[in-house]
Amino acid sequence: MNQNFVKISKVLAKSLGITAEELMQSYDRATTADLADVCELMHLGFGAADNVSKEVIAWRYFDSSNNPSDIFVLRYQGKLIGAIGAEPIKVKVGDNHYEGIIASDIVVHPEHMKRGIGAWMNLYLQEKFPIVIAMGSNENSDTMVRRLFKPMNCRHHFKMLFSIKNYLEIRQWPVFFVTLASMLAVIPLALLRAPFLKSLPLGYTLSWTNNTDNLLMFFNDVECQCRNLNVISRSAKYCRWRYDLNPKSQFKILELRKENRLLGYAVVKDKVASTLVKDWQLMDWDFLPGFRDKHHLQILLSAVAKYAVKNAAHSLSVMASDELSRTSLRHTGFSHRAADDGFFLWSQSQVDASVLNENNWFLSLCDTDEAL
Repeated sequence: MNQNFVKISKVLAKSLGITAEELMQSYDRATTADLADVCELMHLGFGAADNVSKEVIAWRYFDSSNNPSDIFVLRYQGKLIGAIGAEPIKVKVGDNHYEGIIASDIVVHPEHMKRGIGAWMNLYLQEKFPIVIAMGSNENSDTMVRRLFKPMNCRHHFKMLFSIKNYLEIRQWPVFFVTLASMLAVIPLALLRAPFLKSLPLGYTLSWTNNTDNLLMFFNDVECQCRNLNVISRSAKYCRWRYDLNPKSQFKILELRKENRLLGYAVVKDKVASTLVKDWQLMDWDFLPGFRDKHHLQILLSAVAKYAVKNAAHSLSVMASDELSRTSLRHTGFSHRAADDGFFLWSQSQVDASVLNENNWFLSLCDTDEAL
């Protein structure tokens, strides 16, 4: 056991007036009987945010779990004083696959802040799982997260703009000028993106669906295999949980076929529930290995952009980390907005060292908390 974890366990236990053994016994997976208390604790920590509503917490951590739940809680004197989500994932690193988790929704009861409970809960997960990933941080957790995890500077954000209305409204332009300027900008924006967008080649077909049922065909294809990158593995079961059963957001699935064979797909979040801004998000995409190239990715990206315009989206946002995706996005007319190190990683010593190579990861908004 890591000596730093042992030391912090003793210090935290002493501050709570219990032994280190009692502390360990008080920390375990929540059960369905704890759901209401977990939600109450989340609301104390995060307020009435969409991501911590009862429906979202139940969906994310309880309903589809193979364990009592996928959220760990710390009990003290009959109450929950800490919690941290532990979404199970399979991570491909090189030729190996590892069990891991995404640590999320970490919260400590306000009466027990400054004791090191958040750090201790994270260290516990690092003792238990080979790979622990955290996506993003806030002003309360950033220092702790950076101390416990390796920041990976590989989240690149791209956007294609279809309307300037929201841009002007945020800057509080007068309503008359917003309306007029937005109308005048429609044609120039269309002319700017037109040379980048690709047409559908002969023999290919595109279709949109409201569920992931057909992705079973994709994942069951004999040629389907993970990317030659470090990646959080996808599957038909994962996609059904992530998109079809999601109580918070609505998604559309774009399917690219050739001779009725499903070659690739893209997932788009077409509504952002917490805002009136019609900023669509491209959540995820993939192809069979023989079609995983710039040409086919540009076809897919172009189709998503055209569909978003047709449905009156103001913009389309994408997050990508790998070189192929970034190059394809630029060559399809997306502008690179920013890069950040909001992908935090920790791995045990037996994990292939290439897991820490930030240039060898595939990430998309599908992997993040902020695009839940």
